[in-house]
Amino acid sequence: MFIQTEATDDPTRLKFLPGRDVLTDGVLNLPDKTHAGASPLAQRLFEIPEVSAVSLGEDAIIVTKAGGDWQHLKPAILGAIMEHFLSGAPVLRPGSEAKRPSSSRLIEGSPDLVEGIREALRQVIDPELGYNIFDLGLVYEVAVEEGGVVRITMTTTTPGCPATNYLKGGAAEGASNVPGVEFVDVKLTYEPRWTPEMMSPKAKAHLGIR
Repeated sequence: MFIQTEATDDPTRLKFLPGRDVLTDGVLNLPDKTHAGASPLAQRLFEIPEVSAVSLGEDAIIVTKAGGDWQHLKPAILGAIMEHFLSGAPVLRPGSEAKRPSSSRLIEGSPDLVEGIREALRQVIDPELGYNIFDLGLVYEVAVEEGGVVRITMTTTTPGCPATNYLKGGAAEGASNVPGVEFVDVKLTYEPRWTPEMMSPKAKAHLGIR
């Protein structure tokens, strides 16, 4: 079994490509060891002391380290991944589900209001990637509450992104212009960290990502 590795924009994170499906669909972000029970693969990885977070995608595993250097960590991580797949154990335990943050959780409100907010967010373009924040998976949640109150939880491709205020402002302004919306609150988060696996299939195709 040959496992490739790819660097990411964040030096504390490294992508591992096992050359086979990891999840059939979606993304599972495990921000710390306490969440590892959903995945036998993640449990193996969290047994390595320096591993602080794990993200599982359709064909990739992204590992975040809390310390140490990749030169010494990579053999242990590669070994854990290989042992898992050779063992025949499932990636997810029965009853656990992978979630794709880019689909967002839109609750309450009329279908027209929900669709209007979704389309408004698709008009906000990330200047770095040149594509809309909704399909890029930067919008983690949109909650529509009683009285036209909209709460948006979103992220940026990297912490400290220079376009952060532009993107937050664009999301707030776009949602505010949707008929029926009376108030918009935009919250920024980096838990979980954004990864390209969070993009919609359309966004991946546009950016040439397979």
